[in-house]
Amino acid sequence: MNRTTEKVQVILDQIKNKELYKNYFTLVTIEYKWTDFKEHNQSISKWFQKLSNSMAKTGGIMNREWFKRIDNGFYKFEIEEQLLRLWIALESKEKISKTDLVTRIRKIKPLPISYEVGIQDWDMLEKNFGELFNNRTGIEVFGNIKRNDYFKLVYELG
Repeated sequence: MNRTTEKVQVILDQIKNKELYKNYFTLVTIEYKWTDFKEHNQSISKWFQKLSNSMAKTGGIMNREWFKRIDNGFYKFEIEEQLLRLWIALESKEKISKTDLVTRIRKIKPLPISYEVGIQDWDMLEKNFGELFNNRTGIEVFGNIKRNDYFKLVYELG
């Protein structure tokens, strides 16, 4: 397991501990037709950059400002038979608006084939994020989890 995967595993293990978990987590699964996705986005990381760091506004708040509420997170992708699957996990101290997040996602072209968003949804966590590390597709982390000092603290306390 590489360092990024270890960081993600620590966060997922914390979330799975329902009794001790104090933050909010939001899970997103999205599917795109790969050819449509490539037509509108240079890469998956550029798509995520549009979501998390663009000047686009929803409800009067730019994506960049909205994403400052997110403490930690990661996204994973898999491309299989012209289908792109994205899994996104967000961790925050305050509950985020599902409608707000979905609107921000849908503003980025192309429209997804399907998506699901769960807030504090342990069933969705188990169903979609339990087998996350079975193959070696890309995992990217963002927020505090990206800094090693956070990882060391969580790892030592966890």
